[in-house]
Amino acid sequence: MARLDASSASRAEGAPAGRRTSGGGRSAACCLECGAEYERQANREFCSNKCRKDWNNRRMKRGAELYDLYMAHRFDRANAQALGVFQAVNRMASNFRAEDAVERAGRRSWRATRTVLEERPYLRAVTTRMRMGRMGV
Repeated sequence: MARLDASSASRAEGAPAGRRTSGGGRSAACCLECGAEYERQANREFCSNKCRKDWNNRRMKRGAELYDLYMAHRFDRANAQALGVFQAVNRMASNFRAEDAVERAGRRSWRATRTVLEERPYLRAVTTRMRMGRMGV
């Protein structure tokens, strides 16, 4: 399997990140973890089980830290503001991106936003109940 970097592989026009089409119209994909190109199969985002496990382990490790800070930011707002939690979250994201630059040749370590929202339609649900509070009359 040949490895691709951001400059050597051009995405097919309109294709989501991580997907490529070869000259023959075959569908190929770029592994989210190592960047290797592999033949596309339904619901498969990685070239191997090792890549899938490495991707998920990194996300789990990073996500656990972010989860605690975000929940404090959301539900213990006064304390979180006093401790600078939101700034800490932003610092963590910057550190994660710097790690990606060194350890992953600059490939991003998060899934496309559109993909996440399409898989979880409840995240886009519209609340129909009117909230009476600051803006209510």
